[in-house]
Amino acid sequence: MTKRIALLMGGHSAEREVSLRSGKAVADAIKALGHEVLCANDIPELKRLLNQDIDLVFNILHGADGEDGQLAAWLTLEGLSYTGCDHVGACLSWHKHMAKTWVSQQGILTPDFQLLTDPAQLIIDVAEGPWIVKPASEGSSVGLTKVNHGDDLADVVQQAFNLTDRVLVEQYIAGTECTVGLVGEVILPVVSIEPEGELYDYEAKYNSQTTRYQCPAPFSATLQRQLQSQSQRIFQALQIDGWGRVDFIVDKSGRPWFLEVNTTPGMTATSLLPKAAKVHGWDFNRLVAEIIKTGGHDE
Repeated sequence: MTKRIALLMGGHSAEREVSLRSGKAVADAIKALGHEVLCANDIPELKRLLNQDIDLVFNILHGADGEDGQLAAWLTLEGLSYTGCDHVGACLSWHKHMAKTWVSQQGILTPDFQLLTDPAQLIIDVAEGPWIVKPASEGSSVGLTKVNHGDDLADVVQQAFNLTDRVLVEQYIAGTECTVGLVGEVILPVVSIEPEGELYDYEAKYNSQTTRYQCPAPFSATLQRQLQSQSQRIFQALQIDGWGRVDFIVDKSGRPWFLEVNTTPGMTATSLLPKAAKVHGWDFNRLVAEIIKTGGHDE
């Protein structure tokens, strides 16, 4: 059955260009699947499309506008079907300290952290260094910095407050970063990530030609099943449905540590979810078709 799908992308956050690239790929897939697609470059544009009998809103808007829960709450009030989780799951996931707190209550490891709303709140012994400093609510590793020495931590925290009003100072865990995607009831294969530098930051994600990905990840079958099982438990704990991605780091002892959840993952040529879907046996169009099937929050 042909659907009329409003594709929301772009926006005004630091992730605008990534969202536009994701949106173009998704738009092409929607057309290839035989559906009609109407593109909206921000929420005001989406509102102007709502008088055109929209069957589904496909949200690929990265950043707070698309992922902090307010968009999902509004779409629910409008009685519209949409991809992605509802406002509760989106809000819990977007605020990293909330996600980490809820997940740790399930017995899943997550690095120690301190949430700051003012630089003066910094406690140097929040964890034994090194540390990761990052915005408490942001995506695509925007503003991510590793700090090796306590003498530098206060300055980096102060710089982080130039980007955001809440900062997370997190214990650095050395190991292999990896991610697990979920679409509906399907748990995709684990993808491992090996950036050229120490951090899988914005540059390594979207601009580097040297970041290496392996799927399935070079972990034991037992560890891969553990990561997939924990991802499912994390989705349940944070009340996430639809689709998304859970990020971990596996330390040198083989223990997985939960980092964060992305409820609107990138869908670019270098994005992780399409890589995992391909190994699972889905091409990009099939992946988009499966995400479309998950939309139904108006029921």
